[in-house]
Amino acid sequence: MSIRHGKPVSVKEIVSTDTGGAGQSEVAGEGREGCALGDSVRTVGRLKTVLSVETVVVEDEGCELEVDVALSNPCHFKPGRQYQFIGELEDRRNSLGSEANTLILVARIARDVTGLDMDLYRRGLEAQEQCLREFERNSPGAS
Repeated sequence: MSIRHGKPVSVKEIVSTDTGGAGQSEVAGEGREGCALGDSVRTVGRLKTVLSVETVVVEDEGCELEVDVALSNPCHFKPGRQYQFIGELEDRRNSLGSEANTLILVARIARDVTGLDMDLYRRGLEAQEQCLREFERNSPGAS
């Protein structure tokens, strides 16, 4: 079994994903694809709430995401600090009282990244995406 790298996505992109499994929803007019169930993702958010030893809620850009941290390294989570999570998206009932199933990030890695300049981080991700698109467009065999 190989471990897939976590595709960098924002909390907003994860939350806007259609849990029907299509994974093709565009995110807030940005022209980017949303996430799909089972995707391996990497995201950053400010810890809003610790629901239990195994579950936390993070927020970023006005969106909230529940994260199952049972599989990740033990981390003393503190509300208000910024964390990065890498893991897979699952569709299950969340602990926030919602009747419907929602996407939950099952994190295999959690780390405190408090102090990370989020504007610079987002600009770096955009530059990386642009370089990868140009590389794919200019590579031999690209259609």
